[in-house]
Amino acid sequence: MTVQTFYRIAVWLPLVVPAIVAIGVHVLGFDPDGGPLVKIVQLLLMSGVYGGPVYLLVAAWATWWIDSRPEPEIQRRALMAPLLMLAAWIALAVILSAIFGEVRMFAALAGLGAVMIVGLGYLYVALVFFLRRWFEFPDGSRPSSMAG
Repeated sequence: MTVQTFYRIAVWLPLVVPAIVAIGVHVLGFDPDGGPLVKIVQLLLMSGVYGGPVYLLVAAWATWWIDSRPEPEIQRRALMAPLLMLAAWIALAVILSAIFGEVRMFAALAGLGAVMIVGLGYLYVALVFFLRRWFEFPDGSRPSSMAG
């Protein structure tokens, strides 16, 4: 596996993780017993249902964009990824608000989306950077300093 392949796979984590949680809850019958685990499960399910379709476009573009770019460039873009997703989400909020003629809809979608997308997005980026520390690739590339 190359560094680029690692990041191409990592780009899909925000879709794969909610899908695994959804399978666990709705197919396998996993039932969190309250507490913070319920909120985490709800957050991941909501991110998959509401953010998933928009993120699908962002992930497809990022998979193509990675191509043969060097790791430091990929890492810099990864640090911007939650903001790119937020821009895509806000574009959707503008479109939906215009279709339905509701300014309040835009405020609700953009506001709640910003909190969830930026917060959860940077958790995924941190997870990817953490996982990268464990991989050494056949081309000799080792974990570099993040975004360096």
